Amino acid sequence: MKNINNIIKSIVALVGATMLLSCENNIKEVQDATSKEDTPEVSGEEVEFIYTDSTRIVHRAFAVEFTQITTEGKEYDEFPKGGKLISYDKDGTVAGQIEAKYAKHIVSEQLWELRNDVVAVSDDGKTINTELMYWDQKKGEIYSDQYVRITDEDGQVLEGNSFSSDEKMNNIILKKVSGEVYLKDETEQ
Repeated sequence: MKNINNIIKSIVALVGATMLLSCENNIKEVQDATSKEDTPEVSGEEVEFIYTDSTRIVHRAFAVEFTQITTEGKEYDEFPKGGKLISYDKDGTVAGQIEAKYAKHIVSEQLWELRNDVVAVSDDGKTINTELMYWDQKKGEIYSDQYVRITDEDGQVLEGNSFSSDEKMNNIILKKVSGEVYLKDETEQ
């Protein structure tokens, strides 16, 4: 009977030792699997954000999907399915709006990156179409280094390979411009 108990104890000890020795943990793999970096801290669907300054609405943003992520000490808001941002003047009227199929807001830099079918419309009817646009809120500028098409209220179209402007789109600077411009004949009375 003692032999059987010793044999069983030996088998259990051998199986246990085999299991312990066969486990291998790569520290890097464990850290990657348990890391909280690049995981959303806040997320939502069909969300609306209201940005205010002294209780006055400055911007409203709408998004189908939203995630807030902190990675390597940088916090950013991501809108992977795009959205719409509306800006307001001090009197509450719409100053302009931007729509895109993807957006990312780097919070500390106050920088928006807008991609994929970006359309910006000013309060005077100018429309800017591009595939990539940046909005630097600190500097009050919007810009792109990619193809851009600008249509004004009269239907005139200008195209360029990059642009920069103030955020109200009053002072647009195009590079390598082409397009059609309609002029009034001032000689006719």
